[in-house]
Amino acid sequence: MDRLLSVSQAARMVGVPRRLLQLHIQEGRLSAFEGHIRMSELHKAYPQADSDRSGMLEKVNRIREAALFKSTRDGRRDPEHLATELQRTRVEMGRMQEELDGYRLLASETEQRLLELQARCDERQAMMLGTLVGWFMNQLKLRGKK
Repeated sequence: MDRLLSVSQAARMVGVPRRLLQLHIQEGRLSAFEGHIRMSELHKAYPQADSDRSGMLEKVNRIREAALFKSTRDGRRDPEHLATELQRTRVEMGRMQEELDGYRLLASETEQRLLELQARCDERQAMMLGTLVGWFMNQLKLRGKK
C-alpha cells in the first residue's frame, strides 16, 4: 500500500528542506495530492528515501509512552491494559511451568540413571558414585523437588 506523507515528513525522510520539496511540486517534478506526497512518488525522485528518518519511530514511541502514562495516572489502571498484562503474565507463567516440569523430569531421570550406574559398579566406584548420588538428591531436596 502506497502511503501518503506530509511534505514535512517527506522532507525529513529524504533529508532535504521542506521548501525544496515544495519547489519540486510547484515545478512539476513531484506530484502531490492535497499537500501530501505518495511514497512511490518520493522514491522516484529520491531513491535513497529512508522511512526510518521520517520520525515515525519517534512518534510511535511518544504514543506508547503517552498510553503508559494514561494507564497509570491517578493510581488507576485501565481495565483493558490490565487484562492484556494479565493474559501476557499467564502465557509467561505457562511457559515457565513447562520449563520447570522439564527440569524436574531431567532431574528424576538423572537420579534414576545414577542409581542404575551405581548398581553396576565395583565397590570402590559404587562408594564414589554413592557420594555423588547423595549430594544430587540432597540438592534436589534443598531446591524443593517433591
